[in-house]
Amino acid sequence: WPEQLRPHRAKFTMAMCALLCLLGMPMVSQGGAYIFQLMDYYSASGMCLLWVCFFQTIAISWIFGADKFIDCVHQMMGVRPNRFWYFCWVFFAPATMVFIFGFYIVQYVPAKYGPYVYPDWAELIGIALSLSSMLWIPGYALYYLIITPGSFKENLALGLTPNMKSRAKVSASAKSSALQMSESSAGLLSKNSSFLNP
Repeated sequence: WPEQLRPHRAKFTMAMCALLCLLGMPMVSQGGAYIFQLMDYYSASGMCLLWVCFFQTIAISWIFGADKFIDCVHQMMGVRPNRFWYFCWVFFAPATMVFIFGFYIVQYVPAKYGPYVYPDWAELIGIALSLSSMLWIPGYALYYLIITPGSFKENLALGLTPNMKSRAKVSASAKSSALQMSESSAGLLSKNSSFLNP
């Protein structure tokens, strides 16, 4: 909302600084390490990031399409990744993430800080912290299926279809004439080409 906030930029910045300072105050209190450990264990590391990465991998490799993604990488870098990366994106990475997530659930251990074991209410707060970032993906998918007019099957097919316009393929000569590359970026590209094509 730049039209509303730009005239009050200094006030808004001051209010945000004050709010974030107040939210950070418990971290410097005697129980700050316990709060930090709880937040770190449940929301900042591990399963929340893995959950988001899993859905990003599925969205790119299965919904958008790994072949289209390879075309995009080729268009941006001038080097086409080999099929090894295709299999990593489509099969290996999602399967590995599902395995790690399942293993984490089976081997779940409640958070603790040294000898201190968190009470049940603190663990519920931690789980709520985790769910606050994890539920947005399936939540929006469910919301999309409900509000989109049509049958469930039509909405599901429409939701799993990328709505990006396909870009026209650019020939190598047109690309080189349109985008003049500096010597430093050309050197970087030659270094990266060995990484993309092992």
